[in-house]
Amino acid sequence: MVLADDEPLVRAGLAGILETDDGIQVVGQGASGEEAVAAVRAHRPDVVLLDVRMGAMNGLEALAEIKRAAGAPPCLMVTTFGEDEYVAEAVRLGADGFVLKSGDPRELLLAVRAAASGGAFFSPAVSRRLLQTGLGTRFVARQDARERFERLTRREQEVLTLLGDGLSNAEIADRLHLAEGTVKVHVTSILRSTGARNRVEAALIAAQAG
Repeated sequence: MVLADDEPLVRAGLAGILETDDGIQVVGQGASGEEAVAAVRAHRPDVVLLDVRMGAMNGLEALAEIKRAAGAPPCLMVTTFGEDEYVAEAVRLGADGFVLKSGDPRELLLAVRAAASGGAFFSPAVSRRLLQTGLGTRFVARQDARERFERLTRREQEVLTLLGDGLSNAEIADRLHLAEGTVKVHVTSILRSTGARNRVEAALIAAQAG
Protein backbone atom coordinates (compact mmCIF):
# COMPACT_ATOMS: atom_id res chain seq x y z
CA MET A 1 0.00 0.00 0.00
CA VAL A 2 0.90 3.69 -0.28
CA LEU A 3 0.53 6.20 2.55
CA ALA A 4 0.94 9.96 2.68
CA ASP A 5 1.21 12.38 5.61
CA ASP A 6 3.19 15.60 5.75
CA GLU A 7 4.42 14.98 9.32
CA PRO A 8 7.43 12.63 9.26
CA LEU A 9 6.83 11.22 12.74
CA VAL A 10 3.16 10.54 12.04
CA ARG A 11 4.03 8.95 8.70
CA ALA A 12 6.63 6.73 10.33
CA GLY A 13 4.16 5.79 13.05
CA LEU A 14 1.48 4.83 10.54
CA ALA A 15 3.97 2.76 8.54
CA GLY A 16 5.14 1.03 11.72
CA ILE A 17 1.59 0.09 12.72
CA LEU A 18 0.74 -1.17 9.25
CA GLU A 19 3.82 -3.33 9.00
CA THR A 20 3.01 -5.16 12.22
CA ASP A 21 0.56 -7.06 10.01
CA ASP A 22 2.34 -9.67 7.89
CA GLY A 23 -0.27 -9.23 5.17
CA ILE A 24 0.42 -5.51 4.70
CA GLN A 25 3.44 -4.04 2.93
CA VAL A 26 4.05 -0.30 2.58
CA VAL A 27 5.54 0.07 -0.89
CA GLY A 28 5.47 3.85 -1.13
CA GLN A 29 5.24 6.93 1.06
CA GLY A 30 4.69 10.62 0.46
CA ALA A 31 4.76 13.92 2.33
CA SER A 32 2.21 15.61 0.08
CA GLY A 33 -0.69 14.93 -2.21
CA GLU A 34 1.57 15.18 -5.25
CA GLU A 35 3.93 12.58 -3.84
CA ALA A 36 1.00 10.32 -3.00
CA VAL A 37 -0.36 10.50 -6.57
CA ALA A 38 3.12 9.83 -7.99
CA ALA A 39 3.59 6.84 -5.66
CA VAL A 40 0.21 5.40 -6.66
CA ARG A 41 1.12 5.67 -10.34
CA ALA A 42 4.52 4.09 -9.73
CA HIS A 43 3.50 1.22 -7.45
CA ARG A 44 -0.18 0.54 -8.30
CA PRO A 45 -0.99 -0.33 -4.66
CA ASP A 46 -4.00 -2.27 -3.42
CA VAL A 47 -4.86 0.45 -0.86
CA VAL A 48 -3.96 4.12 -0.36
CA LEU A 49 -3.94 5.95 2.99
CA LEU A 50 -4.14 9.76 2.80
CA ASP A 51 -3.95 12.41 5.50
CA VAL A 52 -6.66 15.00 4.90
CA ARG A 53 -4.50 18.04 5.58
CA MET A 54 -1.24 18.30 3.67
CA GLY A 55 0.56 21.21 2.09
CA ALA A 56 0.45 22.11 -1.62
CA MET A 57 -1.90 19.34 -2.80
CA ASN A 58 -3.93 18.17 0.19
CA GLY A 59 -5.45 14.76 0.79
CA LEU A 60 -8.79 15.64 -0.78
CA GLU A 61 -7.14 16.90 -3.95
CA ALA A 62 -4.99 13.79 -4.09
CA LEU A 63 -8.08 11.63 -3.56
CA ALA A 64 -9.87 13.33 -6.46
CA GLU A 65 -6.83 12.86 -8.72
CA ILE A 66 -6.39 9.20 -7.80
CA LYS A 67 -10.08 8.40 -8.22
CA ARG A 68 -10.13 9.92 -11.72
CA ALA A 69 -7.99 7.08 -13.04
CA ALA A 70 -9.55 3.85 -14.29
CA GLY A 71 -9.14 1.01 -11.82
CA ALA A 72 -8.33 3.39 -8.96
CA PRO A 73 -7.40 1.64 -5.69
CA PRO A 74 -9.48 2.03 -2.51
CA CYS A 75 -8.52 5.17 -0.61
CA LEU A 76 -8.74 5.61 3.15
CA MET A 77 -8.58 9.05 4.76
CA VAL A 78 -6.82 9.82 8.04
CA THR A 79 -8.67 12.55 9.87
CA THR A 80 -8.99 14.24 13.27
CA PHE A 81 -11.90 15.60 15.26
CA GLY A 82 -12.96 18.99 13.92
CA GLU A 83 -12.45 18.07 10.26
CA ASP A 84 -16.08 17.12 9.66
CA GLU A 85 -16.43 19.18 6.49
CA TYR A 86 -13.40 17.44 5.04
CA VAL A 87 -14.95 14.06 5.81
CA ALA A 88 -18.17 15.06 4.06
CA GLU A 89 -16.25 16.20 1.00
CA ALA A 90 -14.16 13.02 0.98
CA VAL A 91 -17.34 10.93 0.89
CA ARG A 92 -18.48 12.91 -2.13
CA LEU A 93 -15.14 12.31 -3.85
CA GLY A 94 -15.34 8.55 -3.32
CA ALA A 95 -13.28 7.82 -0.21
CA ASP A 96 -13.56 4.21 0.90
CA GLY A 97 -13.17 4.79 4.62
CA PHE A 98 -12.01 6.98 7.48
CA VAL A 99 -9.78 6.44 10.49
CA LEU A 100 -8.93 8.82 13.31
CA LYS A 101 -5.32 9.73 14.08
CA SER A 102 -6.22 9.48 17.76
CA GLY A 103 -7.99 6.13 17.34
CA ASP A 104 -7.04 2.59 18.28
CA PRO A 105 -4.23 1.31 15.99
CA ARG A 106 -6.29 -1.85 15.47
CA GLU A 107 -8.90 0.27 13.67
CA LEU A 108 -6.26 1.25 11.10
CA LEU A 109 -5.49 -2.39 10.38
CA LEU A 110 -9.20 -3.24 10.18
CA ALA A 111 -9.75 -0.36 7.78
CA VAL A 112 -6.94 -1.45 5.47
CA ARG A 113 -8.13 -5.05 5.42
CA ALA A 114 -11.71 -3.94 4.74
CA ALA A 115 -10.66 -1.65 1.89
CA ALA A 116 -8.37 -4.29 0.35
CA SER A 117 -11.21 -6.80 0.25
CA GLY A 118 -13.73 -4.41 -1.27
CA GLY A 119 -15.34 -3.14 1.93
CA ALA A 120 -15.82 0.32 3.37
CA PHE A 121 -14.71 1.30 6.86
CA PHE A 122 -15.81 4.11 9.14
CA SER A 123 -14.09 4.59 12.45
CA PRO A 124 -17.08 4.39 14.82
CA ALA A 125 -16.13 7.80 16.22
CA VAL A 126 -16.20 9.35 12.74
CA SER A 127 -19.57 7.79 11.97
CA ARG A 128 -21.03 9.04 15.26
CA ARG A 129 -19.60 12.51 14.64
CA LEU A 130 -21.19 12.71 11.19
CA LEU A 131 -24.57 11.83 12.67
CA GLN A 132 -24.22 14.06 15.74
CA THR A 133 -23.29 17.12 13.69
CA GLY A 134 -26.00 16.47 11.11
CA LEU A 135 -23.46 16.18 8.28
CA GLY A 136 -24.85 12.75 7.46
CA THR A 137 -28.00 14.48 6.29
CA ARG A 138 -25.98 16.09 3.50
CA PHE A 139 -26.24 12.72 1.78
CA VAL A 140 -29.63 11.59 3.05
CA ALA A 141 -32.06 12.77 5.74
CA ARG A 142 -32.96 10.34 8.52
CA GLN A 143 -36.55 9.80 7.38
CA ASP A 144 -35.46 9.46 3.76
CA ALA A 145 -32.83 6.92 4.79
CA ARG A 146 -35.44 4.87 6.61
CA GLU A 147 -37.70 4.94 3.56
CA ARG A 148 -34.84 3.82 1.32
CA PHE A 149 -33.93 1.07 3.79
CA GLU A 150 -37.52 -0.17 3.99
CA ARG A 151 -37.86 -0.47 0.23
CA LEU A 152 -35.14 -3.15 0.27
CA THR A 153 -35.89 -6.85 0.62
CA ARG A 154 -35.24 -8.38 4.03
CA ARG A 155 -32.06 -10.03 2.76
CA GLU A 156 -30.84 -6.74 1.24
CA GLN A 157 -31.48 -5.04 4.58
CA GLU A 158 -29.32 -7.65 6.27
CA VAL A 159 -26.56 -7.12 3.71
CA LEU A 160 -26.75 -3.32 4.02
CA THR A 161 -26.57 -3.52 7.81
CA LEU A 162 -23.38 -5.58 7.62
CA LEU A 163 -22.00 -3.34 4.87
CA GLY A 164 -22.60 -0.43 7.24
CA ASP A 165 -20.48 -2.24 9.83
CA GLY A 166 -17.58 -2.20 7.35
CA LEU A 167 -17.69 -5.85 6.30
CA SER A 168 -16.42 -6.88 2.88
CA ASN A 169 -18.47 -9.00 0.46
CA ALA A 170 -16.59 -12.11 1.54
CA GLU A 171 -17.22 -11.40 5.22
CA ILE A 172 -20.90 -10.69 4.59
CA ALA A 173 -21.16 -13.93 2.63
CA ASP A 174 -19.59 -15.84 5.52
CA ARG A 175 -21.84 -14.18 8.09
CA LEU A 176 -25.05 -14.83 6.14
CA HIS A 177 -24.00 -18.21 4.73
CA LEU A 178 -24.26 -17.00 1.13
CA ALA A 179 -22.04 -17.27 -1.94
CA GLU A 180 -19.85 -14.19 -2.41
CA GLY A 181 -21.31 -13.75 -5.90
CA THR A 182 -24.79 -13.58 -4.38
CA VAL A 183 -23.66 -10.84 -2.00
CA LYS A 184 -22.25 -8.86 -4.95
CA VAL A 185 -25.65 -9.07 -6.65
CA HIS A 186 -27.34 -7.85 -3.47
CA VAL A 187 -24.89 -4.95 -3.10
CA THR A 188 -25.47 -3.87 -6.70
CA SER A 189 -29.21 -3.96 -6.10
CA ILE A 190 -28.84 -2.01 -2.83
CA LEU A 191 -26.85 0.76 -4.52
CA ARG A 192 -29.40 0.98 -7.30
CA SER A 193 -32.43 0.95 -4.96
CA THR A 194 -31.05 3.43 -2.43
CA GLY A 195 -29.39 5.75 -4.93
CA ALA A 196 -26.04 5.43 -3.16
CA ARG A 197 -23.06 6.02 -5.45
CA ASN A 198 -20.72 3.76 -3.50
CA ARG A 199 -20.41 1.58 -0.41
CA VAL A 200 -19.53 4.49 1.86
CA GLU A 201 -22.71 6.37 0.97
CA ALA A 202 -24.65 3.12 1.44
CA ALA A 203 -23.06 2.79 4.90
CA LEU A 204 -24.20 6.32 5.73
CA ILE A 205 -27.73 5.42 4.68
CA ALA A 206 -27.57 2.41 7.01
CA ALA A 207 -26.36 4.61 9.86
CA GLN A 208 -29.01 7.28 9.21
CA ALA A 209 -31.71 4.62 9.10
CA GLY A 210 -30.61 3.43 12.54
